[in-house]
Amino acid sequence: MKIIAYYLPQFHEIEENNLWWGKGFTEWTNLKKAHPLYKNHKQPVVPLDGYYNLLDPDTMKRQAEYAKDYGIYGMAFYHYWFDGKMLLEKPAEMLLRNKDIDMKYMFFWANHDWIKSWDGTKKLLQKQVYGGKKDWDAHFAYLRNFFDDERYIKIDNRPAIGIFMISAIPDVNEMIERWNVLAKECGFDGVYVIESALKMSEGHDKFKTDAVVLRQPNIGMFRYCRVYNISKRIKELQPIIPGCYPLILSYKKVMENLIKNSKNYKNSKTIMLGYFTGWDNTSRHGKRGSVIEGKNPELFRSYFSKLLKIAEERNIEFIFINAWNEWCEGMFLEPDDETKFEYLQAIKEVLNEKNR
Repeated sequence: MKIIAYYLPQFHEIEENNLWWGKGFTEWTNLKKAHPLYKNHKQPVVPLDGYYNLLDPDTMKRQAEYAKDYGIYGMAFYHYWFDGKMLLEKPAEMLLRNKDIDMKYMFFWANHDWIKSWDGTKKLLQKQVYGGKKDWDAHFAYLRNFFDDERYIKIDNRPAIGIFMISAIPDVNEMIERWNVLAKECGFDGVYVIESALKMSEGHDKFKTDAVVLRQPNIGMFRYCRVYNISKRIKELQPIIPGCYPLILSYKKVMENLIKNSKNYKNSKTIMLGYFTGWDNTSRHGKRGSVIEGKNPELFRSYFSKLLKIAEERNIEFIFINAWNEWCEGMFLEPDDETKFEYLQAIKEVLNEKNR
């Protein structure tokens, strides 16, 4: 069983974020200014190891040590490519240069627009632009620098790359075919393309991808509102800010739905399961945000054990966990000042039980 955690590279300054959000902006900016919106709302969350900079190799070395110690196979770095323009590429490039960092990794192309939605304005910051064959070749040429790295995750001698919104890419099947040709010219057996499933059925058979990963908590929340009385839960809240009612969902209910949908999902392609640690994006969106309430390491461990059993029964090799460090969405395996290493320890214990 191989556990891969999604990895957000936004913990360093870039010129664009300074322009859009103000000088010195990183993901930590929103996290630090968060505050509780209702009784017993845990905000802000504080990283146990401090507010690091991902351009510091020692930070990534520490993360790699944690991952290895607790059974995380590798990281899926979010990759941002807009017809040749890149954003947040420097941490992965730093990893590539520092061969002593013992971290397996791959890319997951987050091919969506960047929108200034955190403040409610919906202003377009960076439009996702797709090119044709010339761009496909340029994109592959950049990716090949990483594909040649022995730490880069490969499946059957094919470098793995995930794509978040597969249906948004014009001529995507032709792009995949071209990448396969280029990969074979480099000595690989092609590329191994993984697409995200955000719903239980999305017509994946029309894409020439190799696998489908069930992205969480999306699949766990599929038709969720039909099984949980949200309005009743809202009435129980005691808002600190009058009239502030973020969307509150039940962690246990989402997890139950996650397990059921993971067991029932059918597809002709290789299926990769998904899991998540928690959800609270109010540090980004404030009262417009949402919270999956009631998470704790014990529940996380219990449902992870059930998910691993499904993986064994269905002969599924990979589980993608959301996430290693999505701090502003409340999804993080990295230790915080409250639960420390308990979520990582839960993964390690369940994996050890499986291997006995």
